[in-house]
Amino acid sequence: MMRRGISVPIFMVLMFILLVAVLVPAYLFMSSTQIYSNQGSQQATGYLEGQNQEVNQVFRGNPNVYYNSSRSPFLQVLFTSIPYPLNVTQIYFYNGTTWSPVLKSSLVVAGNTFIPLPSKAFNRPVIMVSGEGNIYFLNPNTSINTVNIVGPAGKLPVYIASFVENGSNLIPVSVQVIFPTTGSSAFTPQVYFVTPGTYPLTDKSQTVFLPQYGITGVFQNWSIVGGTLSSTNQLSTSVTVFSPTVIVAIYKAQLNKYLVKISPFNIPLAPNTTTLKGNSLTSLNYTIPVKIDNKTFYLNKTGIKLNLTYGYHLIQFPSYYNISFNYSYNHGRSHFFMYAGEINCYQFTSLISSSNNISIKGPDIIFVNGTGQVYGNYTLSEVYYAVLTNNSFSLPSGAQLNSNSTQVLGDVGGQLIQVNNTFVIGPVNNNQVQRLYFKNGTVLEFTYDYLLGISGSFVINNVQYSQLLSYPQNVTAENYTGVPITIYPNYLPYQITIISPYYITNFQQWIYGGEAL
Repeated sequence: MMRRGISVPIFMVLMFILLVAVLVPAYLFMSSTQIYSNQGSQQATGYLEGQNQEVNQVFRGNPNVYYNSSRSPFLQVLFTSIPYPLNVTQIYFYNGTTWSPVLKSSLVVAGNTFIPLPSKAFNRPVIMVSGEGNIYFLNPNTSINTVNIVGPAGKLPVYIASFVENGSNLIPVSVQVIFPTTGSSAFTPQVYFVTPGTYPLTDKSQTVFLPQYGITGVFQNWSIVGGTLSSTNQLSTSVTVFSPTVIVAIYKAQLNKYLVKISPFNIPLAPNTTTLKGNSLTSLNYTIPVKIDNKTFYLNKTGIKLNLTYGYHLIQFPSYYNISFNYSYNHGRSHFFMYAGEINCYQFTSLISSSNNISIKGPDIIFVNGTGQVYGNYTLSEVYYAVLTNNSFSLPSGAQLNSNSTQVLGDVGGQLIQVNNTFVIGPVNNNQVQRLYFKNGTVLEFTYDYLLGISGSFVINNVQYSQLLSYPQNVTAENYTGVPITIYPNYLPYQITIISPYYITNFQQWIYGGEAL
């Protein structure tokens, strides 16, 4: 019994030693593993914070990096407060074929600095890569804070842009690309964040049109900084990403030129006179404004000849265009004329090509692959006729005007005719005819002829008056028929239908039995 009692405590001591020897190291190991894991996470978080802090400083203009793209180009780094050092690992400029590095080693900028660039960088974009892994893409004469790339920790930024190379100029342009594996397209410039690896890249545009320049670019090649491409001259390629990467699709402007004539069609520009059953219309419009590659030209009836480059071009005829006509009618004893008596509204329908060298690609886009002619076709949409209204004032029979302080005879403004119970017509100034246009078939109903009072000093039959009051006599309406319609006050309301131009005269007579001075 004594031995057994001793063995139990000994066993418990041995078990305690075993626990200390096994469990404590295991605990320490597990605890240390979590510590290392946290350290890695903290490092990643710190890296991301460093990227964000740099970008925040740049957006605040500390520093502000400006790309001066002169004949002697340079980057100007200016600090607005306490300098936040900017670690520049490399600067690239596009040399017309590839991206060329500028720096032989990294550069830490801690104060106002000028970084000279090669003269070949003139008027070309540059790329600056920072030690924090940010990529800054600068177009000529822009600041660094106009574009930047920063993304989540563990992923690398891939910036995709596109340019059209036109001589010595690089023109930014947007094209559709598919990257990396989503299958959906996006327009450049675009930034993606990916883990290191190889991804497919597709440019969906073999050609690109720049209407503001009137040129078409054809895809030439890809250019890359920070990664590799399986092929540089195919629209579809594969890109291997192992660092911050910039990829640019380069297009070449096509400068072959062809003579193209552009003319309006089915729209009667002057000189043009059409006659039908005694009715003659003489056009008053000699030109029509047409935008060709965003530049306005005024085309006459014969059109214009231009040397257009190979590719797409924008030709914009007005959707609607009004042509004014002198209206005349001569038949038998009937003679009627009115300057600008008719306005016809013509609607643009489509572009028409007379050659296989020019194809129509849309309502206002053509593709030029040789000489030819393009027409802007129109069709008659609406017809409007002029209505000219004037007044004619007189004194009663036997009344003689001895003197007056203001005009009282002839076309005195202010005598109005109410039409359709909604608006009035008539000149508001003396000796001025009011011109209005109404759509063909419009019904005008004369509903009221206003009275007109006039103040001043008037001597009639040697009697002086301070006021005169008008009294309606009649309204005449004359059109091409040559037979005026006379509308007396007791005829109102009275309707006329506008099927041609009209001259309307409102005859009034003064009543002068007013207050004598």
